[in-house]
Amino acid sequence: MNNEHQRLYALTEHILTLMQTQGGAISFHDWMQAALYQPKLGYYESERIFGKDGDFTTATAMGDWLALGFAEVIHKSWHALGQPKDWILIEQGGGSGDLLASVLTALLSYDMQPTHIYAVEISTQLQDRQRETFSHAGFEIQSMASLSDIPPTQHGIMFSNELPDAFPVRSFTYQSGKTIERGVDWDGNKFIWADLAPITLDIDSSIQNTWGEAYISEFNPHLSSWQQDISNVFEQGVVLTVDYGYTQKEYYRPTRIGGTLMGHYQHQVVDDVLKLSPGVCDITAHVDFTALKKAGASVGLDSIAYITQGAWLAESKTVQNNIQKLAQRPSAENMAQITHAKRLMLPTGMGESFKLLIQGKGLDESSRQHLVSPNFDRLHTL
Repeated sequence: MNNEHQRLYALTEHILTLMQTQGGAISFHDWMQAALYQPKLGYYESERIFGKDGDFTTATAMGDWLALGFAEVIHKSWHALGQPKDWILIEQGGGSGDLLASVLTALLSYDMQPTHIYAVEISTQLQDRQRETFSHAGFEIQSMASLSDIPPTQHGIMFSNELPDAFPVRSFTYQSGKTIERGVDWDGNKFIWADLAPITLDIDSSIQNTWGEAYISEFNPHLSSWQQDISNVFEQGVVLTVDYGYTQKEYYRPTRIGGTLMGHYQHQVVDDVLKLSPGVCDITAHVDFTALKKAGASVGLDSIAYITQGAWLAESKTVQNNIQKLAQRPSAENMAQITHAKRLMLPTGMGESFKLLIQGKGLDESSRQHLVSPNFDRLHTL
């Protein structure tokens, strides 16, 4: 039995022990938490995650487009904060570290540098990969396991790409006018779905009343604590969250009868995340940006703008200038880069499904105007 098989076997045994301790089925949330994040055993401790030989590809693998967009809006955020001399930059859930390294490279062209840079990552395996990336790029970055490890400061900017979609979710089914939590049980050979107890949802009743019998979906219980952890880090700051997701009304529309929960394995979508052994594939759910906005507002993080990734990058002067430069020097490599940019921006690619939510803490109205053009802002839809 090789190391990977040993990891997967030990992870299954760990989950079965949880079930034995609880006397039967456990919540899907607890199953997903273990499958992804169990120390030394979970999926994010696997050596095969990103890229061509992994299970999925993020925007970071498509060139520097996302980094250029982030660097420009980070520069605008710094101006919105009053151009402080001392400020920190945080990235959370940065995978291999390539995005943060590329963002810092892009920031070199601006007359601003953070006093401290933090990479927040819970996986020890990914922490090691990030350190190699940062060392190779020549940047001094402090690795932290959680946001609470960062010393509180006055000014800060935080960004993330595809982070909250990987937070463990609670799954539910709608039956006879009640929402029943879905759990996971063991039939002697494999993990199976099991209904648990009724639960109450923080979702408007006008939305719930549109659901049909056996409607299935999920919600993210970690958004509030995550937003609180961010707010605790700085007195004044900007938070940039890029991920795939919807408004709450779109998320829970009656025709989305199976929810958004899915797995990714060898670049294929896995519809039933219990189909494969825990720890084999990535597991995600789309982000309810209405819930994220509400969670932020409760801890002093006010939503400033909500815009599609396509509109955000299309409005970026840096991104557009680089596209023009590549187009003026046609080559196979340059055309490939432009193709990647189109995939990130066009609605048929990632341009519509991915969104950017900009939040601010301690900013006045005039400062907020630095951050985004109102032309494509969809904040009113949340």
